[in-house]
Order: sequence, then structure tokens, then C-alpha cells
Amino acid sequence: MPAEAASPPLLVVQHLSVSQQGAPVLVDLNFTCFPNQIVAIVGIEGAGKTTLLKSLGGLQRPLAGHIFFAGESVEALPSWEMVRRGVIYVPEGMRVFPGMTVLENLEVGAYLVRRQLQARLDQACQIFPELKDRLGAPAGVLSGGQQRMVTLARGIMSAPRLLMLDEPFMGLSPKLVQRFCNSFRDLRQSGITLLISGQLMQRVLNVAEKAYVLEKGRITLSGTGPHLLQDPHLQEIILPV
Repeated sequence: MPAEAASPPLLVVQHLSVSQQGAPVLVDLNFTCFPNQIVAIVGIEGAGKTTLLKSLGGLQRPLAGHIFFAGESVEALPSWEMVRRGVIYVPEGMRVFPGMTVLENLEVGAYLVRRQLQARLDQACQIFPELKDRLGAPAGVLSGGQQRMVTLARGIMSAPRLLMLDEPFMGLSPKLVQRFCNSFRDLRQSGITLLISGQLMQRVLNVAEKAYVLEKGRITLSGTGPHLLQDPHLQEIILPV
């Protein structure tokens, strides 16, 4: 059964507009995320993807519009309140703390849910079993792919309801991309909704159940990921970039 038919939406964005230094970055955006869904926001560099995720995470105040999370208006809330509600933002290029152990890196993500520490750690190691035997190792000695796992697992440690990932595939080999796609499906099965942004659009769309194309701050296309991959506009104008 599609997520849309099974439950009310987890995230609703209505007429969202954001400006930076007086210039419009996002213009009248409308979209919805349902529970246990993988949703993609794709577009070329400068389309406004990062600004959108920051706005949803309380890191940037919208100029106009509304953001509803679990039925509550949240566009005026600060980032720490959004984290407390389970909206977790993992920015592009997030790094590990290299001198700290893998376990210490993960514990940082659980600072608001200390009582759930063991349960969160068990889930993170279930999603990324490669980390289980490296918990005592300095995070800085891990491979690049394993360090990316640590940063994503740190997001899992925060007990997310909505996990927002900005460019999670950037710099990864095709083999690791597939590995991470499988992890995202596992996260969805565990009850986490994912909102993934990316300019490597084919990779992102292949895993998305619902997707939106962002161009110059506006949503120009929407549909399932595989459906959008067949759209002539996406193939001719965006995918080759």
C-alpha cells in the first residue's frame, strides 16, 4: 500500500519562500513527505536544495509560507527544537571527529536521547555493521566510505523521524553508492522517513519513491524517482549537467 494511502503526511510544505541578502532562493514551494517514505529533492548546483533543507531544519528562517511537521506548524522553531522533534539534518561534507573513537563520534549524535543510547547504537550498527568492530578505533583512521557511514550513523543516533541528507553520494564509488542505497531502504523499513537532496540525480532518483525537481528555487517536476528519470526535460536539460 502506498505511504500516501496509509497515513497522514509527516511533513507538509506550503508556499515556502526563502531569500538571502534580499535575493529569492526558494519561491512558493509546495510538497509533502509521508511516513516511511524516501523522498528526493534533485537539481543542479545552486538550485536551492541546501537552503531548503536548512529551512526545514530550523537553520534558516523562511520569508513566507508554512512548514508543518507531524501536524504542527514549525517554521518559526529553532534548530534545536527541530532536533528534539526528530528532524535531523546531515549536511553535505559533514566530517567525523578524527581524534575521537567511532563510539565517541556516535555518542555525540545521541546527546538529546541519552536514555536511548544503547538502542540507538544497536540500530546504527545494524544499519552499518561495518562499524560494529571499529567502535574503539579512532574515526580518523577509517576509510572515506566508513567515515561517511559514521556521519550518517551519527544522525541515526539522534532518533530521527525525518532524516534529511544533503548530497550523501558525493565522492562515493558506484559500489558504495549502492551500499548506501540499501542502507536507506533499511532505514525506511525501520520507520525513518528520508529526505535526500542531490545533484547526482540518477543515483538519488533510483532510490526515491517520491521526487521533486528544483530549478532556480522552484519545483518544476514531481513524481516517482523512476518516472522522473524518463522525463524528457530531465534527460535533455538536467541529467547531462
